Amino acid sequence: MEQRQLGYCVVSGFNSRLEQSVFRFLRQDLQQPIVYVLGRGIQPNLPFDYERDIQLGRLLFVSPFEPSVSTVTQEAADIRDLLLVELAERFFIPYVTPGGNLERLLQSEAARCKPIITLDLPQNEALLRCGAHIYQPPGLLTHSVAAPQPNLS
Repeated sequence: MEQRQLGYCVVSGFNSRLEQSVFRFLRQDLQQPIVYVLGRGIQPNLPFDYERDIQLGRLLFVSPFEPSVSTVTQEAADIRDLLLVELAERFFIPYVTPGGNLERLLQSEAARCKPIITLDLPQNEALLRCGAHIYQPPGLLTHSVAAPQPNLS
């Protein structure tokens, strides 16, 4: 939500169901810039419901593959993820599976010099040891409740 409120461009592969929900949420804002990085080639017959977003210049589909690549394999996903790393200025990684693809990707040379923000979860300890910062929504901890004032009458 914060990315949408701030109007930051969101770059993702939008793979999981949760990421697809985020994609639909982001598309609700007519000013939200989105870069959708595919793990396959761009098919010439994109669904019509993306036409408006593309015409408005707020949705861009990017792929390192020819249109003939129609299946996302592990190798294609790895290549797509490297492109994501190159395009992103910083990463929000809510959760990383120790030893998983994302952890391996974040250890790549291209990703090491970019800031990572994550959630304060025990599973993300490796990210935190590598310099990731814990996500703190703006204003969440900065507003203090005023102490009750004594009644001087």
